[in-house]
Amino acid sequence: MTDIFISHAVADAALANKFVAFLKEAIGVPAKSIFCSSVDGQNIPFGDDFNVYMKKQIQSPKLVILMMTPCYMESWFCLMELGATWAKSLKALPIVVPPIKFSAVSGTLGLKQGWSIDNDAKLVDLRQMIQGTGTALEPRTEHDWDKKRAAWKVDLKKLLKNLAPATNVSASEHKALQDELAELKQELAGLQDVYDEASETIEELKAAKDPVAVKAIMSKKTSVDAEARFKEILKTIVDLRPRVSIYFYRNLIMDLYGKAVPIVWYDSDQKWNAEMAIQYNIMDPDPPHAYLWRGKKLKKVQAAVRALDEFLESEEAADFVKERESSGNTMDTDDLEFWEDNLN
Repeated sequence: MTDIFISHAVADAALANKFVAFLKEAIGVPAKSIFCSSVDGQNIPFGDDFNVYMKKQIQSPKLVILMMTPCYMESWFCLMELGATWAKSLKALPIVVPPIKFSAVSGTLGLKQGWSIDNDAKLVDLRQMIQGTGTALEPRTEHDWDKKRAAWKVDLKKLLKNLAPATNVSASEHKALQDELAELKQELAGLQDVYDEASETIEELKAAKDPVAVKAIMSKKTSVDAEARFKEILKTIVDLRPRVSIYFYRNLIMDLYGKAVPIVWYDSDQKWNAEMAIQYNIMDPDPPHAYLWRGKKLKKVQAAVRALDEFLESEEAADFVKERESSGNTMDTDDLEFWEDNLN
């Protein structure tokens, strides 16, 4: 009968081997005091029945160490060992191996305290726990301990990187993937509509008899695309609005054109917005309280407004702009009326 029973998944043999080596070389646990089915010399002897031998070993060890990896949580045999540990009220150390969370411990062993294997600060607690089992340990110097502990931290990173992943997913992960698939299907349907529309345009162009007809067809299609682009850039500008009122934001944008009006500090609304702008690092706290266009936040706003100006001046948007203006809309971005109509 061994003192320490290492419960682990077969797929995690490399991790189990490294852990057993640490117990022996750093803490001084004798090989005969450890049972680990993946370590030669400390596993099941030739000729013994696997189930019978395993059942015998887990009857009354001084400590059961449970290496709770993704593969461990999927292994029926490992969960049987965990269940036996719980049912027999054996002293246990659950080792949580990322991405497994501590909820796996509370959901199986109750409020049992565990150790996240990547928390190397707890190696001292591990040594104290082993010493507390009463297992006769071989002597190790503090120099031995420090060297092996340093080596463990380096080796563990490689082991965790190559750890076998889970083969199943949780219900929440499955639902998230289903939702993502549904979104992709919806996006595909949208792309199909674009493709169909493009194919229709091509057929119309093939049937056109003269350059005037071709220009009319392309003008109609370009106008639709230009409107979509216009709305897309405007949405970006809207989304970049700091936590200030829309009126304050419009005035801020007008500052790009040198047309912003000064803050009226005795007006409670303007004062509140200005104070918020200072706190959000979009306005200088010192007079004359200039807008911080070189800051990260306003740089993005400036870039988006510049993109809108360039688009509205492009040949692509010419017909769209002309159509909007003929309908009575102001399309000059240095005119406050433009932002009152489009930024709300």
